[in-house]
Amino acid sequence: MEEVLELIKGAGFDVVESYYSHISDLTYIDADPEDYLRVKSYKDLIRITIKRPTKVNILRILAYPLVKLKPSLRQSLS
Repeated sequence: MEEVLELIKGAGFDVVESYYSHISDLTYIDADPEDYLRVKSYKDLIRITIKRPTKVNILRILAYPLVKLKPSLRQSLS
């Protein structure tokens, strides 16, 4: 996160707000915007899945432990 912020500032932009999550590929979580921004752990991911048990969320909680064990399975680097 720090490196990205440095690059943005170095390009002459101001950072108004930034978020970081240890959960990879948040794009693929079906959540309300306010819940989406609060995801910081696997526990949060489970909470969202209980609240909104969509196919995407269920697959995400099942896949997450595998991605943590084998990072090359990630869709993007974080």
